[in-house]
Amino acid sequence: MGSVVFILVCWGFTTITYRRTDLVANLNLLLVSIVIMSPLLMEITLRTGIAVGHPKFRTPGLYANALSDDDYYKLRIVWGLDNIDKETAESANLNEFQRSSSGLAYDPILGWAYTRTPQNPLGVIADTPYVLEATEGSVLFYGDSFVGAGKLMADKIPQQLQSLLPGKTVHNFGVPGYGLDQIYLRFKQSHGQFKKPVVIIGILTVDMDRCIMKNRSRPKPYFLIKENELVLSGVPVETNNDSYLKNNPIGITSYFGAALVQFAEYLETGGDLMQSQHRRGEIERVSKRLIEGIVQEANDNSLDLRFVIFVPTSGGGWRKAFLIGEIERWGIPYLDTEPILIESMAKPKLGDFASLYYDESDHHNKLANGIIAKAIAEHFFKLPRQ
Repeated sequence: MGSVVFILVCWGFTTITYRRTDLVANLNLLLVSIVIMSPLLMEITLRTGIAVGHPKFRTPGLYANALSDDDYYKLRIVWGLDNIDKETAESANLNEFQRSSSGLAYDPILGWAYTRTPQNPLGVIADTPYVLEATEGSVLFYGDSFVGAGKLMADKIPQQLQSLLPGKTVHNFGVPGYGLDQIYLRFKQSHGQFKKPVVIIGILTVDMDRCIMKNRSRPKPYFLIKENELVLSGVPVETNNDSYLKNNPIGITSYFGAALVQFAEYLETGGDLMQSQHRRGEIERVSKRLIEGIVQEANDNSLDLRFVIFVPTSGGGWRKAFLIGEIERWGIPYLDTEPILIESMAKPKLGDFASLYYDESDHHNKLANGIIAKAIAEHFFKLPRQ
């Protein structure tokens, strides 16, 4: 920065001293032209690269924040980067029963959900048909793909928790891609089918970011805050991405300008997107109201409510601190999985924190899921520690 200032000072001094000469006047004209034309040339270059389909230019993260910008996912749709059916099948790790009877499908309120069928009346992640009769002694585990993740059905957290809690039935309500808003809606829709269930709300820290988005590779519901109240919007959810994009086009007017913003954010965070403050105020306002909504729904129905906080490989950061603060404000029991996993890995020296995640998906692996399930059983159900 100092050298740039020195050059500018010298150039300014030279311009003032020799301002009457044609050479300096022409050089200044050239400099101004370059400053004016460079953004235009860069814009033309980026748009040309995008138009010809070059993958380096068709990288949504160059122009939008992947965690909380709708444009990131709109670009993925327009550029054909999403194969939703394939990604869903891989992320949810569905078995044959799940694929044939309960795959993800359009839902007018939730955006997407597992299909309810006579063999799977709740639309949960399960590997065998069941009948919903005895609803007492149930544990309802809500969340996103961190709740649903596991290469085998028995690897998933709710399924491992089931094996630790004889006499209880644990239902896996995890749905890939859900934000805190959709988790809240799914909880409100389904808990009434049970008598005095234990409700566990699993929140991945970035589920907070998702709750301010209107599209994540497909349209989704979202909440606005009006007169200090949550107002559900975007429902019924649009069924078709083409018509959705026609009514809600990509908001980027300058790809060069958008790229500069993302580059500045990269420099500010040292390349760690999780440290980004992008839209933090909005994220926290909506998330605060959603947590309040979950707690009030549980209190109004005399439900036994618990929270489990999940973190990505880079840790929880400001999002986790916010979640803990809000949950503690309501006095609701919660489990922070981050220190539990770190402690578990330190004792047997099994590896570092990143080794608790699948390399290909950044979701918890079987080992991590088992540690978390055991901690939940001990923390919420008083299972003796072993």
